[in-house]
Amino acid sequence: MSRGLGRGVRWGALALALLVAILATTPAARAKPLRTPLVSGVSAPGSAVPEAGSADDLIALLTDDYDLYLEARPLKGEGLLALSRRLCGGEEAADAIAASNGGTRTLVAGMRYRVPFDLLRAELQLRVVRSLFSEDRAEADGWHHRAQGVGSLGRGSLWHVARWFTGDGINFSEIRTHNGLVEGELAPGQELVIPPRLLRPVFRGVVAAEGQKLAAESGGAPAGVAATPYRLDYGEDAQGEYAIYRLQPGEALYSSVVVRFTGAVHAPDVNALAVEIARRSDIADVTDIPVDHGVKIPFDLLLPEYLPAGHPRRREYEVALRESGRFTNQVRSADLSGITVILDAGHGGVDVGASFNGVWESLYVYDIKMRVKALLESHTAARVEVTTRDGNDFRVVDRDVLPFSRGHQVLTDPPYPITNSVVGVNLRWYLANSVFSHIVRRKGDPQKVIFLSIHADSLHPSLRGAMAYIPAASMRRGTFKKSGSVYRARREWQERPEVSFPWKDRVESEGLSRQFAEEVIGALARRGVAIHPYKPVREKIVRNRSEYVPAVLRYNAVPAKMLLEVCNLANGQDRKLLQTRDFRQQVAEAIVEAILRYYGEGEVFESRETRIAAAAG
Repeated sequence: MSRGLGRGVRWGALALALLVAILATTPAARAKPLRTPLVSGVSAPGSAVPEAGSADDLIALLTDDYDLYLEARPLKGEGLLALSRRLCGGEEAADAIAASNGGTRTLVAGMRYRVPFDLLRAELQLRVVRSLFSEDRAEADGWHHRAQGVGSLGRGSLWHVARWFTGDGINFSEIRTHNGLVEGELAPGQELVIPPRLLRPVFRGVVAAEGQKLAAESGGAPAGVAATPYRLDYGEDAQGEYAIYRLQPGEALYSSVVVRFTGAVHAPDVNALAVEIARRSDIADVTDIPVDHGVKIPFDLLLPEYLPAGHPRRREYEVALRESGRFTNQVRSADLSGITVILDAGHGGVDVGASFNGVWESLYVYDIKMRVKALLESHTAARVEVTTRDGNDFRVVDRDVLPFSRGHQVLTDPPYPITNSVVGVNLRWYLANSVFSHIVRRKGDPQKVIFLSIHADSLHPSLRGAMAYIPAASMRRGTFKKSGSVYRARREWQERPEVSFPWKDRVESEGLSRQFAEEVIGALARRGVAIHPYKPVREKIVRNRSEYVPAVLRYNAVPAKMLLEVCNLANGQDRKLLQTRDFRQQVAEAIVEAILRYYGEGEVFESRETRIAAAAG
């Protein structure tokens, strides 16, 4: 073949490829929206809601932008308010329905009008899903969804699946982790499971009914239904915009409103905000609030995920979640070969951390760290680095109540006996960064290093359970450097006294850290360890009406990192548990299991010692 002819063939092939690409992105080539008549006779268990209309009047629609709607013809003489009452259960949805139909408020007989999925009565939400996704099914372990391809790529969206079935797209990361997925896009026909605790009430009810059916068939007790769902309405008065939450039976202002919706967890913050919200809501006695009382929560106190859809702060939060959610760990390692785990325990030395009734945080979290180190070194091939040591050796003390000690030091070069808590914290991240940079220079893959700092919290005494903190990308801007002779004397500071992180690295770190944290929280939950009831994985600490990322995470160069609060020392039950070696061993084994799962090992981890103890018991 001549050189000129070869060029002509190559250019022709390129032109054909470009033509195919162009055609693939034209509207005609896009996967069409899904539109199907609404199935009838489907309702949630125990539902006594009348039929909303015949199948001829109602159409289920999935647009190529992944939005769900019910298309409905108005009944004879039916106006916008009446349509809203029939399909949404009240007139408050009328404005949103009008907005979804070009602003029209006058309905024309025979025309179909779109009603957004989120506004529909629960029974209709179930029917829309059953109509569009006929292969979906409820099982005792959750709602099984089979993806449909729409849009220019003909693929599904995990974010939108989370929004449909849980009510909020921010739950996509938990669904992704639960199903062992790497990407946020779903191939047509791909099946995933949404766990019951995340589901909207109507889907959760169907799943619970399936569980009850199986339990009855096996002679067991009926399956329980997850926690009571909640709904926020919104309003505005002379003092500004607010959300309204109506208290349910057995709920308290402190835990069910302040902790849940504002993110406050420390006792002084919770108490102060409860007084402020009570005053705004005309509540005279916070211990005697009638059920269904409307509690007003000012917008400036709300966590962004509870603001109205489209609010700038919520939109910024959701964009950040989507961006960081694109990054997941790609490294797989059998038996953690080639993996380095940097372990840290909070406080130590003169800094005992949280302290209640003679229980020092520093002692018990250090013991958990030593147990994790021992398990990793005896059951896996991981390399373990620790930031602190108590005394001259590493050992697990086989006691429930631990002896007092202030001998902790940070293992920098030279070591630093912890005589100043701030210096002790900063030298930890300098040490972690030094370990990380040496490993990357030798082995090249930064994702083969993870960092975990173990703590015990001091929160409002009504709260129990573990909570994880990861670094929000938006709060790690700038350049950071510590000065003073105590830092300059350490080799780790001399190697890299100043740190800064590009935006991509920060976003990637948030995504990887969230995946790691979700694995740890999941492993703890599987062992029956109490988990913080609201948002157990958090991107920042909220305290004294300010937000921050702990220094040990904020200045840390390791991509996947987290700070784990194993329990709340201010709670009597948690404090009692922490003083038992069995609890501390369970936490340690859960951490090891989570690390194994993060790197692709899916089995439940249980040490030989635990198996022997269980058999003996």
